[in-house]
Amino acid sequence: MDFKTLILSISLRHSLLPVVAAVLVTTMLIATGSLALADDSTPDLASRIEEQQQSLDQARQEISSLDTQIQEQEKALDRQRTDLADATTLLSEAEDRYQQSLSLFNARVTAIYKIGPSRLYELILTSDGFSDALSRLYYLGLISEQDRDLMDSMKSQEDQVRLMRERVDGLKQAQAGTVAVLQQRRQDLMQQLATGQAQVDADSAELARIRRQSADAEALRQAQAADYQSADFALYSGVMGPSFQVGDGPPDGLQPSGVILTGQASWYGPGFHGETTANGEIYNMYGMTAAHKTLPFGTWLKVNYNGRSVFVRINDRGPYVGGRFLDLSAGSAQAVGLTGVGSVTAEIYR
Repeated sequence: MDFKTLILSISLRHSLLPVVAAVLVTTMLIATGSLALADDSTPDLASRIEEQQQSLDQARQEISSLDTQIQEQEKALDRQRTDLADATTLLSEAEDRYQQSLSLFNARVTAIYKIGPSRLYELILTSDGFSDALSRLYYLGLISEQDRDLMDSMKSQEDQVRLMRERVDGLKQAQAGTVAVLQQRRQDLMQQLATGQAQVDADSAELARIRRQSADAEALRQAQAADYQSADFALYSGVMGPSFQVGDGPPDGLQPSGVILTGQASWYGPGFHGETTANGEIYNMYGMTAAHKTLPFGTWLKVNYNGRSVFVRINDRGPYVGGRFLDLSAGSAQAVGLTGVGSVTAEIYR
């Protein structure tokens, strides 16, 4: 079914020429780009904004976590710098002691060398006795052994301090590398956050623009529809004038039932006048009749609208658009002053 056929079928079934006009106006607005199709684009755009906002929140949380990690790593670096300074001091002291011991040992070796073997023999031979000679040899050997032990101790201490320094240097480099990695990641996230926020702001502005444009177009559509309805009804009222058949009321014996229906009502006439209604009658748009979806044919209603009332008889089915519950004939609509769609009450008479 093409567009023209669809519009014609709607107008013939419901006699809603004002609605048809509004549809045509809306179609022209869409064709000229004046009406934004918010129903198509708005949900996708809103969903994208929500997803982007979630990504930004995750980036902010990760940045906060990185800040904590960076602070902890920098504190660890400070402690390691202190340890390194202490180790450097210990190393320097150990090296000084080592040099002093080395100098003392060299001096002793030099002195012994200067004495020479004959002097050693003299020291032994001039002893008061064998025991004294043994004692002198023992002490000479003990001094030499102590010097060697001292040197070994200093060398061991020097090696330990050097190992400590190498270990601290390694930790310092590793920690510095870790901090650099964390800071680079933080910088990347900050850039991502700035770019993402700019995109969210742009999408939010676009969404607001689409919604404003859609609201403006809908307001224009409603205004156009109201203008067409008023003009259309005035036209048919002027043509039909006094030929409307205003009834006095339902047949004798019918009384108000107390059952009152409320809701939106519309009217129909042109396009159906002279056609067959749902109950087999010939439709007279000047008569006091109405269409309802379910009420039995022949049911009488007292319809009230803006302080005016009219009795109508159900002889047709409808309406099937806009959530309306009652479609008045053109004559009964004119009787209560209903020019378009309005809220009415209808009491059933039995």
